[in-house]
Amino acid sequence: MNNRAKTSGHELIEVTNTFERLVHWLFAVSCILLFITGFGLMFQTLNMIAGFFGGYYPMKYVHNISGLVFVASGLFAVIVWFKEGTKFTVNDIEWLSRAGGYLWANRIVPESGRFNAGQKLYYLLKSVTWILMSITGLIIWFPFLFSRVMVSNSYWLHALGVAVLAGSVIIHIFLGTFGNPGSVQSMLGGKCTRAWVRLQHGRWLREYDSKQK
Repeated sequence: MNNRAKTSGHELIEVTNTFERLVHWLFAVSCILLFITGFGLMFQTLNMIAGFFGGYYPMKYVHNISGLVFVASGLFAVIVWFKEGTKFTVNDIEWLSRAGGYLWANRIVPESGRFNAGQKLYYLLKSVTWILMSITGLIIWFPFLFSRVMVSNSYWLHALGVAVLAGSVIIHIFLGTFGNPGSVQSMLGGKCTRAWVRLQHGRWLREYDSKQK
């Protein structure tokens, strides 16, 4: 490949590998199933939800199995993206002050590494809620192993975690699709155009190019 083709804005660059995409989608699908079945369990008057899964008990099994997938995939997510998700820089402060360029026409923001400041905050929020949901979910699943106080507190903490996680996931989906066209490709095929990577993760692109030489 000649230098001109290599630096073309249309060149596709791998930004996520197969394992990262697998972890992402296992976590995403398990979250969606947990949200749906959780509402069905919490509000038993919503018979249509239970009916969709073939009844109350099958729905409960789906919820429990999805919970196990949620715990396992969440653990891998925390480990795999720990370095990128927890390393904040001075540029991240400026990035946040400009809201990443999402709220205004001016999209001139500091260059980001593999994760921008918004993605780092999402990572931290997801990690905290993952821990909260996993622990409280386990207590609710096996209440006879814990004290009555722990069980009763777990219900409202679990509901709080649902609200926080659901809100952050909705924002994440919007910014990964309509709010930032091209981003969703990173979790579908794993590759994005060089022009997109240069705009969103310029510092990481330079590091990527230096490794290719």
